[in-house]
Amino acid sequence: MFEMSAPYPGLQTTSLLPNPQFSDSESLTDTLDVKRGSDGTLYTYKRTKNLRMKLQWTFLVTRNKGLEIRAFITSYSASKIRIVDHNDRIWIGHFINNPAEFTTRDRGAPAISPMPRGETVEVTIEFEGVEA
Repeated sequence: MFEMSAPYPGLQTTSLLPNPQFSDSESLTDTLDVKRGSDGTLYTYKRTKNLRMKLQWTFLVTRNKGLEIRAFITSYSASKIRIVDHNDRIWIGHFINNPAEFTTRDRGAPAISPMPRGETVEVTIEFEGVEA
């Protein structure tokens, strides 16, 4: 189970999501600068960002859950977010992609009141934060 809560630390809203697809990724945000001196000497500088990580998850959810995710991201895009991922690790940080990417994968079938049936949405969330 995947959990997003905001605003951090006074949590008001929590959204539960299914586990992400196999395409989730995790990478450091450190950069390496290469400079040359006037005498031709090569210098390298490593810029660290206090162990911040860039994370990306792709979810396949129903249309209604996709609308819930969109409302969550719209409401809390400028706030700190707490995420408990599918590996039970806790992350504190911010959303990077604004707006998030929503792609309709499958068409809907005739509705069964009150919910649509069969319509699925693929959502990609990019997040940058530190592990708590």
